[in-house]
Amino acid sequence: MTKTLAILAAVLLSFPLAASAASELSVTLNGGGTKYDQALSAGTDVGAEYGVRIGIIPTPIIGFEIGYLGSQNNVNATLNSNGTNQRLITNGAYGDLRANLLAGPVTPYIFGGFGVTNFKISNEVIDNNAGLHGRTVATVPFGAGLEANIGNFKVGGRFQYNYLLTDQLFRTNNNGNVGTGNNTDFYGVELDLGASFH
Repeated sequence: MTKTLAILAAVLLSFPLAASAASELSVTLNGGGTKYDQALSAGTDVGAEYGVRIGIIPTPIIGFEIGYLGSQNNVNATLNSNGTNQRLITNGAYGDLRANLLAGPVTPYIFGGFGVTNFKISNEVIDNNAGLHGRTVATVPFGAGLEANIGNFKVGGRFQYNYLLTDQLFRTNNNGNVGTGNNTDFYGVELDLGASFH
């Protein structure tokens, strides 16, 4: 009986140590390309995406990430009511839940969460209801990635789709009738480079 209690106590005490050994804090820089879809698909080009995120992985499978994501895309003059080219610039913050599909030196994963993104439009015509409009909106980021661990360094890539919880970013004006409900979201493919701390 004493031997059984000793083994049970050793197993229970090993759980915090195992969790501590498996836990990880990481900082990752990311950059790549981004594109808008739906209402802005034809009117925008492939732009630049950049950001940084902090990962907290308390277990080998489930973790959390918080990050900053920015982007810049050129917009065709045809989408602007004053006939000039514009740039669509975003700055956003997000948090997500990450699930590693396999634990090991090469880790595929999926993620999803919630964020807030500010959209700024260069050459915006403030007093006109048509065209692009700068605003701050809530977003739902989700996607998948692949990460390789090389010592304390990380390299990888991911796809992130950013669903916008608004349909008021882009409006059309047909003979004085302003049309709303022109949905658009944006997505990006990025390369990652980071470091981990155990």
